[in-house]
Amino acid sequence: MKRFPKSCWISSCIINKHKATSRPRIILFSLRVKLRSCKIYSSLEVCLYTLVYFSPTGNVLHLARILAGQLDSYGVRILALESVAADQMADDKHLVLLYPIHGFNAPRNVKRFARCLPPALFETVSLVGVGCTTGWVNQAASSDLRKLLGNKGYPIIVDEILAMPLTLVTSFPDELVYELIAESEKQVVAIGKALAEGTETIREVEGKSRLLNFFGKAEQFASRLFGLELHAGENCISCGTCWENCPEKNIKRGNDGKPRFGHNCLMCMRCIYSCPENTISPRFSKFLPIKNGYSLSLYVEE
Repeated sequence: MKRFPKSCWISSCIINKHKATSRPRIILFSLRVKLRSCKIYSSLEVCLYTLVYFSPTGNVLHLARILAGQLDSYGVRILALESVAADQMADDKHLVLLYPIHGFNAPRNVKRFARCLPPALFETVSLVGVGCTTGWVNQAASSDLRKLLGNKGYPIIVDEILAMPLTLVTSFPDELVYELIAESEKQVVAIGKALAEGTETIREVEGKSRLLNFFGKAEQFASRLFGLELHAGENCISCGTCWENCPEKNIKRGNDGKPRFGHNCLMCMRCIYSCPENTISPRFSKFLPIKNGYSLSLYVEE
């Protein structure tokens, strides 16, 4: 399993011009955070905090790294959800589950993780959802996770929503992208402080948010159909990036060396945006992927 860099730059930001691309980027600075105590999953040492994240396109991982830096002095391990088994995790004090919001809900694999998590493995759990807005439309995104974890006796300490750039249909204007990233970085620092102090931050959820969350569950079925219409074009070089990194192992190598897509897709867009040849696309729902792709690295330097 990969180890993350021993340090990262977090806190305040400035907008700068990147010499090679002339694209403005956010340069994180002012507080250098050591991540030396972030342990890999196989470590037997007990940490106070375990951060488990699912990050299809990098948005959630970026915030998870900042949060890990905030909690570093207490002992923290940071794990990719697709690389761990919920029923085989080391028992730490506090679990923080970070996830993207898909269709006003947590993704199917994140709910499965919560469903498979054994009772009493952690003392408390916190939830951090990452969508494209912190508005009412996403306020009920954690409802199923709260129910699944509550049934196992896990008290929820922090339940927050953060906003990062949109990764479907259309890209946000650059100014809005920078604003969202800067604000979420600020908020995740505040979340780290709340966790360290044991402060509960539970959101009020409106009835219309719950209704949207209910109808949004249809996306979980639609995503399976989306996977069946994905295909790789003639430019495919059979590099294996897509099938090696699919979180649901929904992509297999065909006899011709090209990827074959199954019916267990999450519609997370990882295969589309990470393809080095930009050759993966849906046959019919061509409006869903952003035309020129999505890469957080265009806006954030770490």
